[in-house]
Amino acid sequence: MLKSFSALFGVLLLVSACGESTQNMSLQQPPPAPPPPPKSWMVFFDTNSTALSQQSSTTIGEAATVAKSMPSARVAVTGFADTDGNPAYNQQLSLRRANAVKNALVSNGIAPQAVTVTGSGESGLLIDTPDQTKNEKNRRVQIVVQ
Repeated sequence: MLKSFSALFGVLLLVSACGESTQNMSLQQPPPAPPPPPKSWMVFFDTNSTALSQQSSTTIGEAATVAKSMPSARVAVTGFADTDGNPAYNQQLSLRRANAVKNALVSNGIAPQAVTVTGSGESGLLIDTPDQTKNEKNRRVQIVVQ
């Protein structure tokens, strides 16, 4: 009789433990979804220019639309220059280009505080070129929305 009681008690404990485990599992929230991967765009500039072309304005508008669709989006804007000219001047030019893109993003409804601006000058060349080389692919701004 004692063995039967012990066995019954063991089964009841096991069933009880399984019920609690299942109940606690149903109360747990699923892990949050991972953030979407960053999206990026590039706009290009003429030599020694910060003027936005019609194509650049269209690209910036697309980036702004994506950023506005993402809650708490952060936008990184990085300007670049080619190797033609003085490196110190190109550093400032890359920053002016990045600020021109930021201003266009703000005009398209992006909050200024959501945009970080960096000028990379001649570093981070898209097309590796020797010094004093004009290259339209290196005169650019990259926009990354995350």
